Amino acid sequence: MDFTITRRIGAQAQKRCVVNSGSGLSETDKKIWQQVARTVRPLSAAKLTTKAPTHIHLPPTSAPMFRRTLGDIQIRADRKVRRGQIQIEYTIDLHDLTRDTAFAALKRRLLLAHECGHRTVLIITGKGPNLKGVLRQSLPTWLTDPSIRNIISSTAPAHIKHGGTGAVYVFLKRR
Repeated sequence: MDFTITRRIGAQAQKRCVVNSGSGLSETDKKIWQQVARTVRPLSAAKLTTKAPTHIHLPPTSAPMFRRTLGDIQIRADRKVRRGQIQIEYTIDLHDLTRDTAFAALKRRLLLAHECGHRTVLIITGKGPNLKGVLRQSLPTWLTDPSIRNIISSTAPAHIKHGGTGAVYVFLKRR
């Protein structure tokens, strides 16, 4: 059974195609078609729906934690550290420590840094899974502990080159 499809191309020209709806294939064409049809596999639904993410959506970072005392304010010190105008004098890395041992190590090392006369300390807590690391969340509370709060002038979030949201600058008072 043949039928004609008429298509309008442009304003006046027409194109006619004859479509053969019967099986007008030769025997060799039918054999070739059967061989091809046997190799075809349906697409799975999982392959159609799963795509690799083009970018990662991170939740917004917490607000910067600033605490300044009236007695010894370091003006723009956090900006100077970020620009590289002030060197980080001491680094405390709390990775791979439990919450209890990390707090004890933080107190001991901050007091040691203050005794040695260091003014700029980088504390690295790590980000933790989904930015909810135990050390990262506990650090603001630890820095307000009475045993070390009186040696801290201010704090600021770290620049990405120093650890970003997984690190904090702590500016110590003069001895």
